[in-house]
Amino acid sequence: MTITDASTAPTTRFELVALDLYRDIHKGIRSELFAVTESAGRADSSDAVAGADVAAHVRSVVALLDSHAEHEDRIIEPSLQVHLPAIAEQVNADHVAFERRCQRLVELADEAAATVATPEARRLGHLLYLDLAAFTGAYLAHQDLEERVLMPALAEAVGFEACLGMHQAIVGSIPPDEMARSLAIMLPAMNVDDRTELLGGMRAGAPAEVFDGVWNLAGSVLAGPEHAALAARLGL
Repeated sequence: MTITDASTAPTTRFELVALDLYRDIHKGIRSELFAVTESAGRADSSDAVAGADVAAHVRSVVALLDSHAEHEDRIIEPSLQVHLPAIAEQVNADHVAFERRCQRLVELADEAAATVATPEARRLGHLLYLDLAAFTGAYLAHQDLEERVLMPALAEAVGFEACLGMHQAIVGSIPPDEMARSLAIMLPAMNVDDRTELLGGMRAGAPAEVFDGVWNLAGSVLAGPEHAALAARLGL
């Protein structure tokens, strides 16, 4: 597996793009990768419930990554193939490699859960932790490529309206239950500026009952002061 070092030099000024297709979901994914790695690292190898919880969390994170990659491959990659073919090749190679590694993580998590309270449990639990940490490191480098290199180049190549069309296509393809799960992961990982922009757009473009549901979800996943700050920004 090859991951290009996408980090820019410290003297290079980073500029925000008008519409970032990756920012919000990447914050949620980072939060989940850190959380599942931490959970695996502290799980009691003699506790069957803890083992099952870690395995379920691994499956949940892998499902999130699979869904995100599918949206990228179906909606963003066609433009990359035309305008940024070298980046498209790198991203596609990463996705193929990640799919294999994710399958192995699920298998290892299930194996660790099945051996709870046996002599193998501690070894497999620690191996799962190490593999999750290594995978997280590789995935972070992939995200960095997409955020620092791909997104600015794509925005320059196709313009705001085309990026907006991709964003709307992605959002429109996500079933309501999956959208709710994604928002529950993303919102706590975002700052108040990100939340205001995301929910403000939903408020402007979605039916009132849909926004009400999103607002109730936000109240269930954000701490009280964070929810209050968001309400103030949105004028609610």
